[in-house]
Amino acid sequence: MGSSLSSVGMKVPRPENGGRRLVITDIHGCANTFQALLEKVALTTDDQLFLLGDFINRGPRSIEVIDMVLKLEEDGYNIFPLMGNHEETILHIIREKPGELKMLLKSRNSLNLLNKQQRIKKRAFRFMRKLPYYYELDKFYLVHAGFNLNIEKPLTDTHAMVWVRNFSIDKKFNRRSIYFGHTPTKRSKIKAAIEANAKFICLDNGCSHTYLGKEYGRLLCYDLDSRELFKQRNID
Repeated sequence: MGSSLSSVGMKVPRPENGGRRLVITDIHGCANTFQALLEKVALTTDDQLFLLGDFINRGPRSIEVIDMVLKLEEDGYNIFPLMGNHEETILHIIREKPGELKMLLKSRNSLNLLNKQQRIKKRAFRFMRKLPYYYELDKFYLVHAGFNLNIEKPLTDTHAMVWVRNFSIDKKFNRRSIYFGHTPTKRSKIKAAIEANAKFICLDNGCSHTYLGKEYGRLLCYDLDSRELFKQRNID
């Protein structure tokens, strides 16, 4: 993919073939919605698709989402997935408290991540374990939740990258805009931020949070260069 990997992040150059740079975040087990959105976008192998974490939990089809991402990679699409707090939590439980894994996944509607031995399916574990925490592009940072800008080296704080909320931009990031997810945000607020060309924009419309009302419940895909926003309401 022409990328360079650090301990926690990856630099990704522009696609050489003029493809689009597309961003989706917080799919949360909504595989049918994800598929419908990809059809609207008409994804091609020339494009780069950045997926900003939280593939699993809440929606009913966590393993299907992971399988879709793996199939896209297998079919030659340029897929760049990131770590989300839900993936990081699962990895922590597996490492520290494996006996609690089934209970956690049951509470999050994700028992389909387990095999017959009640262990995490190998392909899901391998997928989550290799996820980086951020991508650095020419004009953008892409991350699940945000950055800790109260320390000298924000790109070293992986906890903040998947958990922080309500951060603001400072001089460390003035050269690049930040796109992220993690915090369900009203469609009108997202649209206003895009129109204002804001320095940091949350693209999480709470696809799995339909109960919050009509301003929520869509999965979004944003074109970083044309600034086009694709929307798909939750059909899971």
